[in-house]
Order: sequence, then C-alpha cells, then structure tokens
Amino acid sequence: MVRNVAFLSATVAMLMLSGCSSKAPAIDATANQGTTAQGASTSSATTGTDANAVIAPVTTATAQDSASASNGSDKLTSVLFDFDKYNIRADMEAPLKADSALLKNKTVKLEGNCDEFGSDEYNYALGLKRANTVKAALINEGMNADSITMVSLGEGNPVCLEKTQECWAKNRRVDFKLP
Repeated sequence: MVRNVAFLSATVAMLMLSGCSSKAPAIDATANQGTTAQGASTSSATTGTDANAVIAPVTTATAQDSASASNGSDKLTSVLFDFDKYNIRADMEAPLKADSALLKNKTVKLEGNCDEFGSDEYNYALGLKRANTVKAALINEGMNADSITMVSLGEGNPVCLEKTQECWAKNRRVDFKLP
C-alpha cells in the first residue's frame, strides 16, 4: 500500500513538472540560410495580470486579419517576439511607437499569439504576457489604459503553418484589433 502511494505521488509530481515545460523547436538547416540574427531587446516587460485580460479559446480569424489591423489607409504592424520571450525586441520599438501614435485616441484590443511549441496552458500565459508588455509600452507612449483590452490566443491563431524558423517567428506576435 505504501509503495503504491509513493509510486502514485512520484508519477503525479513528474506529470505536473513536465506539463509546463516548453519544447525547443527542431531546427531546419535549410531554413536558417540567409537569415540574420535578431537584436537583443532593451525594453522591460511587465508580468502582472490585468482586469481587462482574457484567455480566449481559438477564434476563426483569417490570416490577413491576424497579420495587421487596418485603420483606413493606415496599417498597424504586429509586434514580433523572440522564441519563449515576452520582452519587446529592439527592432520592434520604432514600429510600436508609430502604431501608438495612430492609436492615441482609439480603443484597441491586443491579441497575444505564440508558436506551436509548449503546452496550451504555457502558450496562453505567454500570449497574455506578450499582450501585457505591448499594453505597458502603449501606456508609456501616452495611450489611455482603459482603451486597451487584451486577449491571449495561445498557439491557436497562426498566420503561417510551415515548419520553418521564419514561419514560427511570424506566429510569435501581438496583433492590434480595432472595434
């Protein structure tokens, strides 16, 4: 009896610990040809949660809707992230500042997205952290916090389905949606 309890306890502990781990992507040697290294990020990230934050189920948005949101003739740029990170990359700071100027007096929904690596729970949490980081950056640029809502779509809303580094990088993003 004691042996069964010990075995069951060890099994449950191993399952709990392995459930939140992230898997490293398989590297396709041909996919890395011609790519350049991404710059290190310089912005700090916030890790708190927000009353406006929602973890949503997978939606049926199209890839074009996910890639950018349209405001008349102005295009909002999705904020891209490095693998397993939620801090804003150096190359995304300028587009984010430009987007914040376009969004100054508007209501916006931030959709956090992830690549296919990691568990569903991990990716929903990571998507929310990414959206929260972009929200903090928009607030620092003068946007009203009450006009920003967030949602995490996890890995459920990919814009690219190929099994390459470039494709996975496109899926690690925060999209802007205007009502």
